[in-house]
Amino acid sequence: MAEEEKNPEKSSGLKYKIALFNILTWPLVYLPRRFLLALGAAGGRLAFHLWAKRRRVAVGNIELVKLAGELPPETDARALARESFANMGRTFLEALVCYHQGLKPFWEYCRVEEGGEYVEQALADARSRGRGVFFVTGHMGNWEVMCSFFARRFNFSLGLVGRNTGKPLVDSVIEKLRTQEGNAYIAKRGGAMEMMRRLKKGEHLGTLIDQAVVGNHPGAPIPFLGREASTNLGHLRMARRAQSPVVLMTFRREGLYHYIKVFPILEISNLKDNEEALMAEATQLNDWLGEQIKKYPDQWMWGHRRWKTKEGLRRDPESIV
Repeated sequence: MAEEEKNPEKSSGLKYKIALFNILTWPLVYLPRRFLLALGAAGGRLAFHLWAKRRRVAVGNIELVKLAGELPPETDARALARESFANMGRTFLEALVCYHQGLKPFWEYCRVEEGGEYVEQALADARSRGRGVFFVTGHMGNWEVMCSFFARRFNFSLGLVGRNTGKPLVDSVIEKLRTQEGNAYIAKRGGAMEMMRRLKKGEHLGTLIDQAVVGNHPGAPIPFLGREASTNLGHLRMARRAQSPVVLMTFRREGLYHYIKVFPILEISNLKDNEEALMAEATQLNDWLGEQIKKYPDQWMWGHRRWKTKEGLRRDPESIV
């Protein structure tokens, strides 16, 4: 945003793009819910056929997990990948409706399925120490809508941590989507001090934990769905330093409805330099999330290169391992 303020012409161009985007997407709010979901699913399945690169990644990931014995051997990788794309299409159109109208169209269709008591327990525990809770989740169901619902349902606001795309229009839309229900948006890159400040002030954070971490600061090799995956430990280190509880929540859809499952509070070691404990904690989170993915495999975003590594990318920039 600072760069835009220094460049009025660029800022003005972005405003026009946002206005056009709003005009083009506003009609979605008038579509009947069933039709909206059917349209999103059709769009997702079309994307599966047209977007060859992501189709290859999704099918390849599913085959890897089958080989690891974490999915039934009879699983049709292409069919599962296609339905994962369908879920993404539904999620995309629902997110656009939420972008325009907030949670109002979704409220009656969202449920806490299991584990609400863990949220209350974590909030009370953190409140007693003047700290916030670090909530974590994965790319399941409709994570965009449900993170906002989750915070509203339990009557608090979230600092939602995410990666900027580097595309001003996309980043502006995502920021509005994630902040319009009273939440805050924190860019992951360079946001560590802001995140720590919020936790120590008693404010709550939320982030996604199922993205590969490679590059200059690769993550730790932690098992995920039967294969080692580069896993970010930053949220666990931060929770340890702030003495904040960590709670995993997962989302799924069933017909018109969305459901949340909340897992028990993760036991965080108080030993500042205990890397083994951090890896054990990350393994527990990956195991819990993986179990949900195996139960509802079409609800997860298989098109992300979750198991890519620095070594694999050196051999082939398009490698999925």
